[in-house]
Amino acid sequence: MSARPSSPYRYRLSGLSVASEFALPMRLADDPAKAAPPDVTIHLGEVAESLATPAHRGANWTADDRSFLLNLPQIGRFLAEDGRKITVCPAPETPLDDILVFVTGTAFAAILYQRGAMLLHGSAVVREGRAFVFCGASGAGKSTLAGALVRDGATLLADDVCAIEQPPHGGPLVHADGRALRLYPDSIATIGLGDGVGARVRRRIEKFHVRVGDASDAPVAAPLAAIYMLAHANAAAPAGITPFPLLDAAQALLHQTYRRRLALAYSDRAQPARRAAALLGHVPVFRLHRAFEFGRLDEGVAMLNAHWAGLR
Repeated sequence: MSARPSSPYRYRLSGLSVASEFALPMRLADDPAKAAPPDVTIHLGEVAESLATPAHRGANWTADDRSFLLNLPQIGRFLAEDGRKITVCPAPETPLDDILVFVTGTAFAAILYQRGAMLLHGSAVVREGRAFVFCGASGAGKSTLAGALVRDGATLLADDVCAIEQPPHGGPLVHADGRALRLYPDSIATIGLGDGVGARVRRRIEKFHVRVGDASDAPVAAPLAAIYMLAHANAAAPAGITPFPLLDAAQALLHQTYRRRLALAYSDRAQPARRAAALLGHVPVFRLHRAFEFGRLDEGVAMLNAHWAGLR
């Protein structure tokens, strides 16, 4: 697919070359002169209010075999088609830059699922050439922990969405998503990332894009060495790292599938259960109980560094 002449912005996101009519916030840009032909194009245009014959429905979305429509009243409509094209139609008087989080989040996830990808709701860093993924519900501290690990010398690979490729030969890979972290002010202050703060994720939300480290040094993809499910430490479950039994690990991976209902809409291509089983053949899954207080963030970093040394 050739890029439209009006697509001046080029990125590499989750293993795909992307051409966009408009700039995406805090994403690592590709040099248009050197970038590969785009796998995906993003542009503005009209989007119908509904699909003709949707086969799947969720909150504010419908999907059929080739299209995914996200319809958010007073925000906009987003159409992802054939794993190749996203059309964005902002609601009247809604600034485009206030809704891009839906383009790079749910709409782009639909593109990846249409292409048969496996996505985990997690953040990832690279240490000594190996990728480590941290999964958890919103608010579990994935981005804050990733930021603290970057401050300690790791490299950010992905935030919030991890696209995992399982090649026919060799172990699984985590693709870089080309994005910055998204953090609240208290996390930014605790980690000391004030110099990298960019625009708000949305205008009315006190959460910011934050550039950490030198993104241009991040690998395009890295071999996945371990997955951690984040949990709070308490009296019954003290701080520590414990391995998941195999069946529990499979259930945890399915539970942490990004936009799980959307993944199931395209499950004939992604087959989440089969993907999870194959992944467990190569990668261990652990539960990481840690203190949630900011003042004890370094304890979690030290615990992970010690654990990684033992995974060799």
